[in-house]
Amino acid sequence: MGFWTAVAAVVFALIAAPIGGFILLFYCFPHVLVKQFMRYQAYKSGMTIKFVGNEEKVFCYGEKNKQQPNKASIVFLHGFTSSKDQWISCFNRLPADIHMIAVDLPGHGDSSRPDEDGDLSFDRAAELVNEFLHLVNLDGKKVHLVGSSLGGAIAGIFAAKYPEMLDRVSMICPAVQTPVDTHLQLQIKKAASKATEEVSYEDCLLLTDSLQDIKDMLLGICFSKDLVKFHDQIFKGFLTLRLPKLPYFLRLFSSLTTVNKLDYLEKVAHRITVPSQLIWGKNDEVLHVSGVDVLQPKLGDCHHVDLIDRCGHAIHIDRPGALAKYILKFYQEGENGKKD
Repeated sequence: MGFWTAVAAVVFALIAAPIGGFILLFYCFPHVLVKQFMRYQAYKSGMTIKFVGNEEKVFCYGEKNKQQPNKASIVFLHGFTSSKDQWISCFNRLPADIHMIAVDLPGHGDSSRPDEDGDLSFDRAAELVNEFLHLVNLDGKKVHLVGSSLGGAIAGIFAAKYPEMLDRVSMICPAVQTPVDTHLQLQIKKAASKATEEVSYEDCLLLTDSLQDIKDMLLGICFSKDLVKFHDQIFKGFLTLRLPKLPYFLRLFSSLTTVNKLDYLEKVAHRITVPSQLIWGKNDEVLHVSGVDVLQPKLGDCHHVDLIDRCGHAIHIDRPGALAKYILKFYQEGENGKKD
């Protein structure tokens, strides 16, 4: 009897320990669970996390597969306050033989943060992307650059500045002044009327410093409203991970009212001569789909305008399959053209 009691005790301990550990993390350290969950999702997608840089700046990026001769690599640029994790759904869905890189923009994810007096202009952001491509040995190879929101504007500006580096560019609901104002654009205009030091987290939907702010942000960026049904502990975890970055995000938001005007991409769009693609959610409440009417006529070689039904600003959340499909179609057109 004593033997089986001991066995039962051991089995109970083996079962109870991980359950107890999970409960402890869930209620006391939810950010650890959120972080580990995202790392697991990255690992499952085939994304390997890497770092490159020097004492002045460090870029963190996720990479899948290796560069291949005579085949374009896809480089992804995420949106404002997001990270490379935004692209895990694409890493999961795009063919396994494509070389893919998703980089954390400066101050985002695990990349280093620019100095307090650092240049936060769109032009500087494009220069930093150029530096990164050189660091990962993509400087001598044509790249398919894909950017979303803020990253979409940076991708377009990069294409205008460095056309020789690119095979093609996909801009996904890029940051641009649209004919129809959204809540975010009205917030930017209101913030522009304030002194820089007066701009606060309350001035931007995407600057979340409370649980309710996180939920409001999700309601604003997603067509589907199901995400707000998650347990509050999950939101607490996300909030804990975001809070240390908020001061930098606020500086970057403030730059949209000064050096980074939302009409900048429109002004340089005529210089984008590489094959281009616009992807937009028809129900985008952050950057209105009418931005297509602003950009398409100015792009020198726009191959596709892909509008997605039942989709908000966070296309990677609302319609990840459609997003990957449209990116892949445009990518394959470039690869097939090389064979002709």
